[in-house]
Amino acid sequence: MTVTLRHETHVPIDLLSALVYVACALGVALLTRRRAAFGVAALLLLAPFDLARYVGPTTITTLKAGVLGLLVGLASSRVDVAAFRTFPVRVMLGAFAATFAAIAISAVHAQNLGAVVREGFKDGEYFVLFAAAVAAFATDPDDRPFWRTLEAVVVLVCASALGEYAIGAHSGIFLRHQEIVWPRIAGALEGPNQLAGYFDVMIPVVVARALVHRDRLLVAVIALAAITDVLTISRAGIVGMLLGVGAVIVVLRPPQRVAWRYLAAVAVVAAIGIAAALRAGVPAGYFSLDQQTQAADHLGNRSQLAHAAIVLWRTSPITGVGAGNYELDLPQAGLPGVRTHANNLYLQSLAEGGIIGLIATIGMFAATIGVLWRSGVRRPLVVGALGATVALAAHQTLDDLFFFPKVATAFWLVCGVAVAEIAARRIFERRRASAYVGAMPAATSAK
Repeated sequence: MTVTLRHETHVPIDLLSALVYVACALGVALLTRRRAAFGVAALLLLAPFDLARYVGPTTITTLKAGVLGLLVGLASSRVDVAAFRTFPVRVMLGAFAATFAAIAISAVHAQNLGAVVREGFKDGEYFVLFAAAVAAFATDPDDRPFWRTLEAVVVLVCASALGEYAIGAHSGIFLRHQEIVWPRIAGALEGPNQLAGYFDVMIPVVVARALVHRDRLLVAVIALAAITDVLTISRAGIVGMLLGVGAVIVVLRPPQRVAWRYLAAVAVVAAIGIAAALRAGVPAGYFSLDQQTQAADHLGNRSQLAHAAIVLWRTSPITGVGAGNYELDLPQAGLPGVRTHANNLYLQSLAEGGIIGLIATIGMFAATIGVLWRSGVRRPLVVGALGATVALAAHQTLDDLFFFPKVATAFWLVCGVAVAEIAARRIFERRRASAYVGAMPAATSAK
């Protein structure tokens, strides 16, 4: 039985937190003004350690302050917007537009329009993050600050999670209502499944870089992240990570001996995960010790939440019950006192956005995979982003990770820089072709 000790409190903003937000915004703005690559790296560091405070119904976070700083820094620089005219970026912008349209259409049958608006702003935040990453990398196409920060932040996230063995974990596997037989670590993330989702993004990216550059330090980072990932006891997360790493190996096609080493390491990680899962039992989802605890935490198990999603979808099959309305409408589906997401991105999209919302969600993943795969660019960041997309698409059959900004922002930052790298290659090839064509008349005249 899995128990999550979660006590949400909406802490209002105060003077100290306001000063932290101002410092983040100014710091990222100055870094971006100096070099755009530094600004993106700073956001990568802020994402998992986001500090949130409430202002009315919404939150102010250090990441949002950092994004504002990045935009200010870019606005005061000479931004290269040519990337936004390339086909890969336009495809991604079209996928975001389809998502926004689905959210807007879902308002037709929504009982709570405020939730629809909040969901639109959340997706808007992801879009701004993606677009800012594209603009920053197009302006300063140096990925070294990004890589160094990514490696460091993965180690820091692992340390924050493994430290819970000393200070206590937020959740764990209980046996017959007696004692924790296996803690589920989360660290800086909201929960163990979210931490596993974060590693779904990061591990394939680091593996791709290690396969290309053969850096032993990266192998140590991968081992640390993989062990931490297994200790989350997130079955879907572990499977997603393995699929993401597998996609990276298939695309890069490393020498056979290197591939066998990585496959052996994957097998060891899988074996550890299976052993941990068998020891922990096979819970169907988040369960509490009793009904009172479940009501207090507003949680339900996956089978209940999936059934509720289908019930709500049937009330409005085409447009859904409204973006952000699933958790508010759960009492109508027979789950009074429960307020959470569907633990499945696709069922969540189906319930809230109907057939239109589900198509938009699948279309977003299809567009991302298509852009990264068909680009022909086999640099580590592009291939790693492809593996991360495969991993998250698989994991979210049993979790809704885009519900949690820390996972989603890490993903869209990585994708934004990866797509910008593809766009930069397209721009370079286009300009080189133009220069060659322009030089031909001069060469002819000289003859």
